[in-house]
Amino acid sequence: MAIKNDYIKVRVSTEQKILFKDIAKKKKVSMSEFILVATEEKALREKEKIEGTENLDLRVTELEKKLQEIKLKMESQRTEKNRKKFFLNF
Repeated sequence: MAIKNDYIKVRVSTEQKILFKDIAKKKKVSMSEFILVATEEKALREKEKIEGTENLDLRVTELEKKLQEIKLKMESQRTEKNRKKFFLNF
């Protein structure tokens, strides 16, 4: 476990503090531990979303490139086929 040698000061409403304190008490943990765990879980989920979106964007870009290559290849083959038909008709 990492050494906790830093802190973050957060301002909350009275209602929020009561909520956090009540839930922490019911879970039998300190309010700091409750807030820390909940915040870290949320941050990790957001990080996964961001990284997942970046990976998805990269995959979409690569797929678009491949589709463009396939399209060009098909057009080239169609042109070649039409050219052969044209010369066979003579």
